[in-house]
Amino acid sequence: MRDPVSGREYPEALILTAAEINAISYDALIEEIKRGRVVLLEYGKILKRGYTTGTCATAASKAAALLFAGKEAKKVEVTTSAGIKVEMAVENADAKECIACVRVDSGDYKGDTFSGLLICARARLFPVFAIRAGKGIGIIKKAGLGKVGAPDIYPHILMDIETNVKEVIAGGVEIEIFVPEGEAIAKDTVLPMLGIEGGIPIFGATGFIEPYTEDGYKHVIDFVVRDIREILGVSTGEKSKRIAVEKLNFPADNIVVAGNFVCYAIEKSKAEKKVIFAMPAKICDMLEIDAHDHFDLEFSTVAELVERLKSTDYERLKSFFHALAEDLARKTGADVYVFDNSSDTLGSFIRSP
Repeated sequence: MRDPVSGREYPEALILTAAEINAISYDALIEEIKRGRVVLLEYGKILKRGYTTGTCATAASKAAALLFAGKEAKKVEVTTSAGIKVEMAVENADAKECIACVRVDSGDYKGDTFSGLLICARARLFPVFAIRAGKGIGIIKKAGLGKVGAPDIYPHILMDIETNVKEVIAGGVEIEIFVPEGEAIAKDTVLPMLGIEGGIPIFGATGFIEPYTEDGYKHVIDFVVRDIREILGVSTGEKSKRIAVEKLNFPADNIVVAGNFVCYAIEKSKAEKKVIFAMPAKICDMLEIDAHDHFDLEFSTVAELVERLKSTDYERLKSFFHALAEDLARKTGADVYVFDNSSDTLGSFIRSP
């Protein structure tokens, strides 16, 4: 059976073992896998995925729309960014004000700063369909993260909200997203340093929070790379994976999203050919490179540096990331591609056959 979030194929023997050692019925476990709610590790351990702020905002928005339409909203079913339907409980519903809130459930990932936060939405009459950010949503203040001055709500999340709300109301409604404790929580994170002020981002690539601790993530990588023998792709995140599939036609089933464990995945793999797909900031992190040491410019993030130099000194930028790709290839024995946020290839190094 295939995990609908990661695309990993679970052997029948592993599912049977997991059901037995976790005292859950086989049918119930199958349903949890189909919903994307659980991850199976080697030897049958089960970890629970959580839901991102993006999924919670989508659920709160649909619940507020239901209240606006005069319907009940104790629970709501929404389709996540990965195309998987999930049912979420609604808290603090106010039918008169058409306000609904959904609490962030981080599953078994204990390091989530936003765990337990209420993500809320208010629906009100409006000439057309619209979405706006309210209190507690971060505002982009630095170039390279998106449009400066805009709320940090990922574009695909806006699309998810619109799609799910329009299942209830076709138009003529404004959805306001707000996070009551967002501003206070954000002050104690790296968000202000990154250039996100006044609140938290509404984001998430798949709609789910992966539950891995460091050891748990390594177990997942061990399990996934074990059976890929011909060609393995290792990406630093969902975005670099998507670009590799769309731009290079790399088989999606052969790509492992390894996050901070790219080099570990490469080391553990027995594949004949290995390819790393990275974003600019990630390859700098992996090689412990501070881009400020190489460019006499004022910039806050590597993403901002890339956006500035693409229009002023693109060749120098590409030369820099080509050198990093070559360095990482030499250290890992893998081919390396570096992509930017526009899906362009900034640098690459392909090892000789």
